[in-house]
Amino acid sequence: MRVLILGGSGRTGRLVIDEALERGTPLNQPDIENAITTTPHDRPSAIIVTLNAVRVSDNPWSANASPPRMMADSNAHAVAAMKAHGIRKIVIMSAFGVADSWPNMHFLLRMTIKTSNMSHQWKDHEAVDAEVKQSGLDYVLVRPVMLKEGEPKPIGLHGNVGAKGVGLMSSITRKSVARFLVDAAEKSEWDRSTPVITN
Repeated sequence: MRVLILGGSGRTGRLVIDEALERGTPLNQPDIENAITTTPHDRPSAIIVTLNAVRVSDNPWSANASPPRMMADSNAHAVAAMKAHGIRKIVIMSAFGVADSWPNMHFLLRMTIKTSNMSHQWKDHEAVDAEVKQSGLDYVLVRPVMLKEGEPKPIGLHGNVGAKGVGLMSSITRKSVARFLVDAAEKSEWDRSTPVITN
């Protein structure tokens, strides 16, 4: 399988690249159009997106340094290029608490997001969710809980909205997320869904 990874320079994106390479997946260059058109006989079969809002530091409460629709606009460009070149599958790292999973997030986390700089990237995630679902593509909007460092561990699936089994301090390692993103690109099991994942 050939994949294009957008956001490959980020902490999770780098791990997605490592996971894809371990599986023998050749990777394309990061420019969307060039990656799709440079090898027309061997176009990517899927695009994996791990973009996230840029902040002034790695602290999730630090000031936002991205345009308000950075993720939504980037995904819209990817969707347009995919449609133009006949690519059907997009796998996007979203977040637990986005869209219809919001009511199932612990109320303390919802309050923290609403009253902090994190609200800006949540609005961007919401736009991605709504627009990609309307694209007509085979999407997987993966909703990991709190990300942490560490080795890959068994993954718990909590449906599309995380209605049961997701606690206040639920977490997942970035390596686990990377493994799931590549799995979702390779398989059709989660197509047109929004799986909430934990360790």
